[in-house]
Amino acid sequence: MKKKQYQNIVNEHKNRIFNYAFYYLKNREDAEDVTQDVFIRLWNNWQELDRKKATAWLLKVTYNRCIDIVRRRKNYENRMQNSVHYTIENDLVSQDPLSRPDQNLEFSDTQQSLLAAMDLLPENTKSILLLHYFEGLQYRTIGEILDLNVGAVKTAVHRGKKILRDNLEKLYPEMAVSS
Repeated sequence: MKKKQYQNIVNEHKNRIFNYAFYYLKNREDAEDVTQDVFIRLWNNWQELDRKKATAWLLKVTYNRCIDIVRRRKNYENRMQNSVHYTIENDLVSQDPLSRPDQNLEFSDTQQSLLAAMDLLPENTKSILLLHYFEGLQYRTIGEILDLNVGAVKTAVHRGKKILRDNLEKLYPEMAVSS
């Protein structure tokens, strides 16, 4: 019975988990790894899981794994910059992940612009906007995932949209709408 229920939850949530991780990390392989890891954790924590809160639990685990990967990337980049073997050539390559051709094949120009602006947001705000606008989750569910009250989520969405709009105008002044 556990296997059938587990498979139902996996089938119901696999695309949502993958898409969230993919938008957050902008890397297919990392998103696949996160998705696999989330479902392994689901299997391992099956007995303790409240099935009514499965979506929130799965996305919280996904969020935490994404944050771990982002931190690991930053640590790696810091080590590379401090490495004796760091070359001038690496200085000339943009650190913007959307400027790397191997990673931007998956996104349209509009999506690339939006994601570049979102990368400038604080991690928590970025996550809230992804969960709300890309995953279509309600404020209450986002609050459960990130351990925030509904008011904090609403405030973060409001402020995040303003910051995102400002970031887009700075990055792409030709797209700015005059008020």
